[in-house]
Amino acid sequence: MADNLGIKELRVLSTLMGKEKYGLEIIQFVKDETGKELSLGGLYTTLHRLEKKGYVKGRHGEATAERGGNRRKYYKLTGTGQKVLAEARDSLSPLWELGVQGA
Repeated sequence: MADNLGIKELRVLSTLMGKEKYGLEIIQFVKDETGKELSLGGLYTTLHRLEKKGYVKGRHGEATAERGGNRRKYYKLTGTGQKVLAEARDSLSPLWELGVQGA
């Protein structure tokens, strides 16, 4: 089921484990956890690609006055996304263990 996901896609999918998030939350989480910068444009390109594949699902939140009536778009991991992420983890774990043992 899992196709060849890039590191950026894996980071975004991992970020959505357990809780839906909006764009800036995802960017901040990736930065906090990995120290890697993720541009807003790069993030939304990745999210759009993951949404087309059925790995994430987006929904618009409520319009708020503090945001000038604009709505945030929240993303969450789908069941398929969870399976693909688990498959990626399972396929990478043996390689990780080899690297750790060889150190």
